[in-house]
Order: sequence, then structure tokens, then C-alpha cells
Amino acid sequence: MSNTSSQPALNQVQKTPRVRLSRDARLAVFLFFLGWVMSYADRQLITLALPYIGKDLSLSPTQQGMLISAFFVTYAIVQIPGGMLVDKLGAKRTAVAGVLAWSVFTVATGTAGSFAVMLAIRALFGIGEGVYPAASVKAVAERTSAAQRMTATGWMYSSNAVGTIVAALAGAALIATIGWQGAFFILGAVGLLVALAIGIFLPKADASAAQTLEVQESPTSTITAKDLFRSAALWGHVAMFFGYGVVAWGMSAWVPSYLVDARGIPLGVVAAAAVIPVAVGGVASVLGGRLVDRLGGRHRLIVIPGMLACILTLAMMTQELPVPLFITLIGLLSFFSGMCYMPVFAGPVRGLPTAVVGTAYATISTGSQVAGILTPTLMGVVVENVSWEAAFGVLIAGCVICIIAAALVPRGPDEFFASFARRQTVAVHGA
Repeated sequence: MSNTSSQPALNQVQKTPRVRLSRDARLAVFLFFLGWVMSYADRQLITLALPYIGKDLSLSPTQQGMLISAFFVTYAIVQIPGGMLVDKLGAKRTAVAGVLAWSVFTVATGTAGSFAVMLAIRALFGIGEGVYPAASVKAVAERTSAAQRMTATGWMYSSNAVGTIVAALAGAALIATIGWQGAFFILGAVGLLVALAIGIFLPKADASAAQTLEVQESPTSTITAKDLFRSAALWGHVAMFFGYGVVAWGMSAWVPSYLVDARGIPLGVVAAAAVIPVAVGGVASVLGGRLVDRLGGRHRLIVIPGMLACILTLAMMTQELPVPLFITLIGLLSFFSGMCYMPVFAGPVRGLPTAVVGTAYATISTGSQVAGILTPTLMGVVVENVSWEAAFGVLIAGCVICIIAAALVPRGPDEFFASFARRQTVAVHGA
């Protein structure tokens, strides 16, 4: 007879007490925060420099667009192989190599004298950046307990907002004073220093972190990359992040055009207003990480209400509203969606051994990258052939996909891990 009275029911919400991050964990978060700031600053810089690059290299609008797309294509392709490489070679080694590579190609961007050379450089730049997400998450996971993991990762990912703002402010100032080539030289050089800092100052991994799971791993049980790719639960998280990505990429790609083209707002006002959702989204990602840790990794309690709030907000945005109210709604949408960012990863990142966290994270991240490739084009087709209101319906569809996936995948890290244990038990007995 098993003793179940001391075990919490799976559907009971267990609040995890707050645990202060160790000094090593805080240092790791800070170093990878800096890496992410440079990642976003370097990738955003080209959008500011594109008019000048197009003029100096005599590029057509199509060629200019291809320079942006080249990064996203290679960045998406390398996600899963990059995650597997991280798990094989280690987070520190891969992270340093990634930051070094993309920083070198950032510098090289400033030396390009033709479209073909620039296109090749930006594609290689995407490969360098593509290995960093999994490396950064794995490195933080190796230095935190499961109960702290999403909080620490949320702090690290708040850097995305900082990097975007750095690119907008510092990048614009550098282009205005020393030209677009000099701006790439400066940001690339700073990236090289960040790679050096990670290589020198990153503390050693905490050996106990690999065993600090939501459930106790069986000594005879191992989870491999092959197991991950066979897991319906993991692909459910991929679908969840795809739905999230539809909202995030659709908003960033088309809301500025909507405000300028459909509402007649000056571009300068739109650019200034764009800082608001970026900042709000950064704060929300931190709060979402802290909250999902407090809730024991139960993502549904955040993702489903958050996406329902996004649907309501998007429905309001389809109405003819005063511009200040519309921008306020953009901020609310960024907050509600940003709260969902970390919870999407909570089950796998908290519930899996750190030996496979890199592969798991990279696989889930691919969902958003695919959304980033598909959504801007799809919304453009809808705007051209139907209406702006219908284009916002595409974003609502992304919310629905995210909600359905969140409802279908295991409720938390314990159930997520248990799904692998059950499969292995069936395989053993079946054999």
C-alpha cells in the first residue's frame, strides 16, 4: 500500500518559497545579460543602418529586405543543432564561441563593399547568434536550482528590451557621428569584450543543480536528445511558443506600418512610442519568470489567462480608437504576452536534467523563429487582400494556438518529466 497522504495532488497549486540566488548564479545571469544586450543591439543595428547601406551599396528595397531575412533564416535553422552542440560541448565554450563569432561578423558588416558579401556576412552572423540562446539558458540552469530557474532566466531575458533600446539610442548616435561602418566596428568590438568576460569570469557550474529537479530522476533513467524529439509534450511546447511568436513577431513587424500608413502618425512619433512596449515587455518577462517559479512551474495558470487577455486587447485594437489609447493597448499587449514568455519554457527547463536542457530549449525556441519567418509575410498578404482588421485576426489566431497547446501539454515540470519516465517504462516492459 503506497503512502499518498504526504504527496501533493498533481492538480494542487504548490507555491515555492522564494530562494535568493547565489553569488555565482547572479554573476552568471549578469554576464549572459550582457551577452543578450549585445545580441539584440547588433541585430537591431542593421535596421537603423539599412537606408545608408542601401544608398552606399546601391541596393534595391528587395535586396535590403534580403539582408534582414538572411539573419532570421540561418538563426532559425541553427537553433536545434546549436542546442545539441551546447549539450555536447558545454554551455560556456559554445557561448563564448557564439559571441566571438557574431561580434567578428558585426565588425565585418562594416567592411562589406557589395551586396553578395554583405548577404554572406549577415547569414554567418545569424549562425553565430543562433547557438547563444540555448547556451545562455543551459549555463544559468547549471548554476541555479529548479525552483530559481525561471526567475533567473527572466532576469537574463529582460536584456532583450535593453539591447533594443541600446540599438535605437546608441546605434543611431553612432551612425550620425561616425557613419554606419563605424557603428558596426564599435558594437562588434564591445561584443568581443563581452565574450572575453564570459570566458574569464563565468563561475563553474554547480554540480548539484543537475539533480535539483521537480521530481527525483530514477538512477537508471536517462533522457537523450532522441527521447526529446519523440516527445509529444516537447512538441506541444514548440506549438505554444509558435503561437506566442505569431503575436510577438506580428506586432513588431506590422504595428509601426499600421500607425504610419493607416493612421497617419509621423514615423518619429511611432519610433519614440515603440520604446514603451519594449520596456513593458522586458519587465513582464521578469515578472512572469518569478511568478511561474512561485507557482511551481505551472505554466497554465499564467499562459492561458495571459493569452485570453491578449485576445481581448487585440479585439479592442481593431476598433477605430484615439492614437494614445491604441498605444496604451500596445503596452498592455506587450505586458500580457511578455508575462507568458518564461512560463512557456517552465516545464522542460525546470523538469529536465541540465544535460539535455540546451537541446530542449533550442527545440522550443524554433517555434517562435518559424513564426517570425511566416507571420510578417502572412499579415502582409492579409493587409493587401483583405484589411488591417483581418490582419489583427492573425495575431488572435496565434493566441488561440498558444492557449490550446498550453492546455494539452503536461501541467508542470513534474508531469513533464513523468511523461518520459512512463515512456521508458513502457519501452522496457514492451521489450
